[in-house]
Amino acid sequence: MKSYYVNLTGINESSIYEEEIDTSDLKDNEAIIKANYSMISAGTELSRAFALKKGFKYPVRPGYCMVGTILEKGKDINAEVGDKVFVNAPHASLVRYSSGNNPQGPLIIKLPEGVNEMDATAINLLLVAIQGVNLTDVKLGNTVAVFGLGNIGILTALMYKKLGCKVIGLDLVEKRCELAKQMGVEYTISSTNQKEELAKLLDNKGLDIAVDVTGISESIISAIDNTKAYGQVLLLGSPRVSHETDVMPIFSNIHMKNLKVIGGFNKTTPVDCAPGSNNSLLNNFATVCDLIKNKDIDISKLISEVIDPKDCQQAYYDLMYNKDKVNCVIFDWNNY
Repeated sequence: MKSYYVNLTGINESSIYEEEIDTSDLKDNEAIIKANYSMISAGTELSRAFALKKGFKYPVRPGYCMVGTILEKGKDINAEVGDKVFVNAPHASLVRYSSGNNPQGPLIIKLPEGVNEMDATAINLLLVAIQGVNLTDVKLGNTVAVFGLGNIGILTALMYKKLGCKVIGLDLVEKRCELAKQMGVEYTISSTNQKEELAKLLDNKGLDIAVDVTGISESIISAIDNTKAYGQVLLLGSPRVSHETDVMPIFSNIHMKNLKVIGGFNKTTPVDCAPGSNNSLLNNFATVCDLIKNKDIDISKLISEVIDPKDCQQAYYDLMYNKDKVNCVIFDWNNY
């Protein structure tokens, strides 16, 4: 069967390519899936589209946020032909994909009834956010600042708000701050004078929890600097760009304030629950699907554009250089 897929062939070079998918002799844990929609995960995919991380090589197929329909399946796939599923597969109109028990994937998970397909493309972003939130020791009334209001930053801020925290979102892009407010984040800061603005909002008391979603070293330093004694700093964004500085003041800050710094790399929770624990990818999946279904978090407000995948090059460019205009882009595969 014919498939079309997004391929990154060089820095700021992407296009649609065509291939044949072999659908014969499916393994028990494999399925043939027709894509309906897939979302660009701006952080991870832009780092690849523009080689932000040193040593990156091309070509590469980006993407891991797809919702599609099962056309054929092996006996171990926990869904039926015709079911809508979430798949952490690259952007493509048709995939032969497998499902396993490794949180790093590949995974095929049936969508619950009533979950909007387009909104469901954000599931992986929600899974990043919920895992990070659950890693922190949250108390009702905590003050939390989220540094970086891209898609994952906004989702993280909204989750902390649902847990009864006073949440502050920080981003230099004013439009992102406006969107965060529209979605329910009460306090935002777009000023470069973050320390002064935070001090005003916090009455100089500092943060209980600081979350960096940017992966930018200067932002991480700011998060550490603005956290109160015995507070927590969650590193939810992946650092990708080198940064030279004197680390002694940073380490001293962590040491003298007894800060707890938490690494929040995604997909380190087990797929299934261990005995006596509710910590699993499948539990998190069910929770975020409920958030989507019940509009507790309105994913539709995040979406800037729904486009034909052949326009992928423009989409990556806009997400990189027009952050004041484009926030979240979805590929529509229904005509392929």
